[in-house]
Amino acid sequence: MLIVSPLLTTTSVLLLLSSPLNKIPNYLTGKVALDERVIFFPTAANQLNSTHWNIPIHGWIFEPEHESKKRKAFVKILQTFFRVKNKEEKQILKRRVMPFVVDNQSLKFVNIKISGGTSNSDSNNKIHRMPRSAKDGHFFHDLILHENELNPNKDGIVTFHTIDGVGDYARSNYDNNDNKDKSNQARIFTGHVHLIPPTGISIVSDIDDTVKITNYLDKKEFYKNTFIREFKVVPGMVELYQKLYNNNYKSLQSQQFSDNEINNCSFHYVSASPYQLFEELYKFLILKEGFPYATFHLKKIRVKDKTLLELLSDPQDYKIRQIEPLLQKFPSRKFIFVGDSGEKDIEVYIELYNKYPEQIHKIWIRNVNNATDDRFRSLLENDDSNSIWQYFNDGADIII
Repeated sequence: MLIVSPLLTTTSVLLLLSSPLNKIPNYLTGKVALDERVIFFPTAANQLNSTHWNIPIHGWIFEPEHESKKRKAFVKILQTFFRVKNKEEKQILKRRVMPFVVDNQSLKFVNIKISGGTSNSDSNNKIHRMPRSAKDGHFFHDLILHENELNPNKDGIVTFHTIDGVGDYARSNYDNNDNKDKSNQARIFTGHVHLIPPTGISIVSDIDDTVKITNYLDKKEFYKNTFIREFKVVPGMVELYQKLYNNNYKSLQSQQFSDNEINNCSFHYVSASPYQLFEELYKFLILKEGFPYATFHLKKIRVKDKTLLELLSDPQDYKIRQIEPLLQKFPSRKFIFVGDSGEKDIEVYIELYNKYPEQIHKIWIRNVNNATDDRFRSLLENDDSNSIWQYFNDGADIII
């Protein structure tokens, strides 16, 4: 008869719990493990008819791997590459780089529930299962929901959350700090969808060198500003966007914008930055600087495969693929495009304007390299439309 020592049994259990083998049930069932996270990205919902909305859900499932020796070694290599000088820069670099080296979780799924809903709806009990995640950990799904199932706040934002014990450890959805205490399994991940009315003004904005100082044209400064320095805002841009969001302006009322359109202003950040920087960008733009709540449309890359090359690809095709669906989803809204002259924003915006001239009413470009009007005129199919664009240096230059 084999006698098993209690100590040996306990040790075996502890080893199993610390081993990847203990995750096998999660891989088989598709459930999110306790050391994994889910981030939901803010999306734009469009109204299908008088009663129903299309609600897009976009999430990312991953394991942070904070204690990985390989990942820590990678961060140290980058510290040398970027010539990190002090503790503050080390902390910023780690914060910015770690999302690039997480362990993306494929074939996982979550169940979500829409928060609120009217009293005569069954939304409080309705569970929506999301599809399993792809190799990069991302998943997408569109829900068709009745307006009674939605409970937007005053800004038209609908909140949803995960259920069945899948969620975050009592911390913000945008907090990527490690939490050693995994005793509490009642985690909740939350996400937000913006209900965009059929008519109104939509601000499509770039991020780098448009609202955030990046110095893209100086690659040395660009990498430092992206990875080892605290972000800095372009002067006047918070005030400009808040005026637009709060309808605190008069000049647009005489420029083919009705009162109803002005009262329904939405923001969409379209950037060539990858989703790995989303949390840092959200904290900086929305939570710290006070930019209006917005949807985010970033690049989806995976460090382990060829999608990493997307970071070096031409941003023109990418941005057109991101912006054109917004124009198609909201054909009755009037768009203002905001970007900078450093990359291809002018080329992107004019190409779309030539295709959708009735929807695009203003193009505001921050001039970072002494660009001239000829850059616009050479691209415009209609020479009489030169009044559509305006160069600016900071937000105060835009008079609204």
